[in-house]
Amino acid sequence: MNIALIYGGNSSEREISVLSGKNIAGHLFREGRNVFEIDIYYNNWKLVAVNGLEVQPVQVDKNAFTVLWEETQVHFDVALLMIHGTPGEDGLFISYLEMMGIPHTGCPARVALMAFDKYACKTFLRPAGIKMPRACRITEKTLTREWQGEVPRVLGPPPWFVKPVAAGSSFGISKVNEAAALLPAVEEALKEDSQVLIEEYIEGTEVTNGIMKTREKAYILPVTEIVPYRECEFFDYNAKYKGASAEITPARISPELTERVQQTTSLIYDTLVCRGIVRVDYIIRENEVYFLEVNTVPGMTTRSLVPQEIEAAGFTLSEFLDELLRAAIDEYQRV
Repeated sequence: MNIALIYGGNSSEREISVLSGKNIAGHLFREGRNVFEIDIYYNNWKLVAVNGLEVQPVQVDKNAFTVLWEETQVHFDVALLMIHGTPGEDGLFISYLEMMGIPHTGCPARVALMAFDKYACKTFLRPAGIKMPRACRITEKTLTREWQGEVPRVLGPPPWFVKPVAAGSSFGISKVNEAAALLPAVEEALKEDSQVLIEEYIEGTEVTNGIMKTREKAYILPVTEIVPYRECEFFDYNAKYKGASAEITPARISPELTERVQQTTSLIYDTLVCRGIVRVDYIIRENEVYFLEVNTVPGMTTRSLVPQEIEAAGFTLSEFLDELLRAAIDEYQRV
């Protein structure tokens, strides 16, 4: 089996994507498999490693999604997608794979696109009865009109969270504690995306929950509690990847709340028609579970949350990735 392990991408999350790809590469090696690591950066697609060994970069043939390796034109049996942000998590590269007829481990392209847009995703999920913070959207065009007075009217007084609509790893996110700081926070978020989401701040316990469903089985993983250290006001980039938070699996919440989080995760997965491994983030306040966002290509670094949950569930990462690959190929063969 030839596996294309795809990472990199064009966004601020590129560094994390490479770390995720490099981490899982070593868990994929088996007899009868070849793991081809492909780094995507804009229109520069290149093979950079084979079975864990770096190679002289080789350009990918975009017309067929093949590479020339050891005088053989290699075709791929399945693509394992590890691009956080664009063009992976937003569905662009997935669209290419689907057009080329290559099985992949991600969500369908249309699902990935919707899930990556925080505003569109919440608008789609709200009729399913899923609780979420109140929010309003600001675009570059909106900035030319009077809008700042609308925010407290819709969301109540600060604090608020300001987020790029389409970005991950907490890039461009700010916690705004006073109205005067709103415009600078919006301008910072607009560096990551042309649309900005402003949400009410809900103080509570932050948790996250990974999930994967195949045609045969649902893997709803243990819930993880996230406790940012004092220097972090929320689960930002430093908390996620620089060790500035404690992640506790299983979360220190009641069995009833745990079940409710997992049921909500399953509902979101099914409502969006997700595939592959997905992680859903929440905040809990007064026994109410509020949905924050869904990650269709969650981080898989040594510090990431989903690998911790996989281990807590009693699986090895290798076992879980084997099931992910099997399900991706099986899904393609049934279409």
